Amino acid sequence: MQTIELLVSLKIPDVTALTAGSAIRRRLGYDQVLKELRRSDYYSLDLNADDPDAARLLARELANKTNLFVNPNKHSYEICSPQEHSGGPAQQDGLWRVEVLVTPVEGAQAPEIEQALKERLDYGDQVAAVRQGILWMMLLAADSADEARRIAESITVTTARDEGLLVNPHFQAWQIL
Repeated sequence: MQTIELLVSLKIPDVTALTAGSAIRRRLGYDQVLKELRRSDYYSLDLNADDPDAARLLARELANKTNLFVNPNKHSYEICSPQEHSGGPAQQDGLWRVEVLVTPVEGAQAPEIEQALKERLDYGDQVAAVRQGILWMMLLAADSADEARRIAESITVTTARDEGLLVNPHFQAWQIL
């Protein structure tokens, strides 16, 4: 079993991410801190493949040949391994890149997609499980990885009208990757 991540982004400007970024800067006071905010649909695919290369090949086929993940007219996608998104904040061009995965509290399973792949599209036992969420990527001006992590958490988790925006902790879970 191999786990592959599929990140799907809009080719055009993402107005949801632009609006959220504007609100975080203006309403929450992170104008000098939040330099960029991007959003991707996140899919974690457990694939029955012999090795990581075979799993990547199958994930690319699923993205290109089904209409379940990517509309080629409006989306671009990236295939990666979970290890590429672990380790916490990383420096990028003098800023800290922090990725936050948001999923429903009751679980990120995507039974409709999984069922369509297995039954309607004949991928059968090649696909063991599909999970989905939203991956937010922030570029932050911070002095250290710990500070970047604290800032990302305060931007992410809604605790009051003027604190947090990207996650409602009553029905969403989150983790910094």
